[in-house]
Amino acid sequence: MSNEAMLARARFAVVSTIALLIAALVTWRVRTGFSVGDAVLIVVLTLPLLIALPRLLQGHRRTYAWMTLAVTPFLVVAITEAVANPAGRIWAALCLMVAFLLFVLLIAYLRFTRGQT
Repeated sequence: MSNEAMLARARFAVVSTIALLIAALVTWRVRTGFSVGDAVLIVVLTLPLLIALPRLLQGHRRTYAWMTLAVTPFLVVAITEAVANPAGRIWAALCLMVAFLLFVLLIAYLRFTRGQT
């Protein structure tokens, strides 16, 4: 497999994981009773991900680098909900796993493309 094909697969994996993370978050918040606070939380958490999508698809390393920071709020919310909200632990655990997977994929892409401009 060529290097370019591997990069395309890595980009696809990252974008697919972002879609899964957003879907899990929206489903979780809608199933627990959607409120204005939930809408604000969804917008605040997903806006950086959506803004980054075009540059992620183009393979810009800097975007992959700062996206590792954009995943952090998902991790914080999921851990907090897993501890504080027994009713939402399953959804919180799902979001936590997907956010951690996204973080690992972003780091893997950065390591794979190390030395490239």
